[in-house]
Amino acid sequence: MPMQQETADDLIRKIFALQRTLRCVTQHSADIGGPGVALQGVMRMIGEDGELRATELAAKLGVGPAGLSRHVAELEELGYVRRRPHPQDRRAYLISLTELGESVLREALTGRAVLLQEALAAWSEDQAQLASDTLGALSDALFTSIRRAPGAPEPTQETPVSDPQELATK
Repeated sequence: MPMQQETADDLIRKIFALQRTLRCVTQHSADIGGPGVALQGVMRMIGEDGELRATELAAKLGVGPAGLSRHVAELEELGYVRRRPHPQDRRAYLISLTELGESVLREALTGRAVLLQEALAAWSEDQAQLASDTLGALSDALFTSIRRAPGAPEPTQETPVSDPQELATK
């Protein structure tokens, strides 16, 4: 049986509420120092792939080339990422984290995890795992649906993002 309109409306409200709450949590964790929330999100995507083309990164983040270029330039200036020419395509370049970038990202993610553990201290491991699994399934289903929409760009080799943190960095 398909989802009822009232359920869909309620789910949308709750997703937006979660997004606002996560934005507050991630902003709090970014206030500790280092790159801001948006740059941490870019770094996380780079870190997941190790090295990727700028166009692939832009597609994963859902941003245009100009926005991505500003983020990458700032991260490069801070010493968190490096760019190198693509060996097979001279028009493109590959982006990866530097050792400093990996360290800063690891520290930021650890800090964020600690904040989440503290905020959800009353939750059992089973509750947290169920929430994680449910959010992952929701993210995957929405991502798949968007990819199948008419006029959607051709799929790339990227994988759907199942982390609710993604909501807060977009």
